[in-house]
Amino acid sequence: MSFSRAFATTMHIEGGHTVVDGHETYMGIDRTKHPAWPGWPIIDECLAHGEPLSIAPGLPDMVRSFYQAEFWIPMQCDQIDAVNEAVAEELFEAAVNCGPGNGVKFLQRALNALNSREKLYPDLYVDGAMGAKTLAATLACIRQRPPRILVKCQNGEQYIHYKNWSKH
Repeated sequence: MSFSRAFATTMHIEGGHTVVDGHETYMGIDRTKHPAWPGWPIIDECLAHGEPLSIAPGLPDMVRSFYQAEFWIPMQCDQIDAVNEAVAEELFEAAVNCGPGNGVKFLQRALNALNSREKLYPDLYVDGAMGAKTLAATLACIRQRPPRILVKCQNGEQYIHYKNWSKH
């Protein structure tokens, strides 16, 4: 059930349809990166006729399905959510806003920082891939440490990412 809440929260950040310097997105879905997304023809049709996207039939469901298929499921958020919603939601939000690889890297770095010199699990190679070792370490950390600490560490990693990005 956490996907619904994570999705709703994240969509408040994403906004609607934007075109900045020729770069088009809808609810955070980048047309350049996802040109085959089935929502684009609907958006094009609405824009061609001056109709508001808010009334486009089926568009909200397409956005929801996109985020579930592209982010929530591949990052195994359902399995994390079964143990702790906040950690799963933070992983999802970071992945949507910074890219899936970065969202997982934030989690991997946070897990390594909380690992007490490999007392809980083997340290992770920070590669941005949500594999079996990262999932096992996440579940072990949630069971051994207060999950809110892991979420704070994930947020700290995301802050560092934004801080470094703003320097460019």
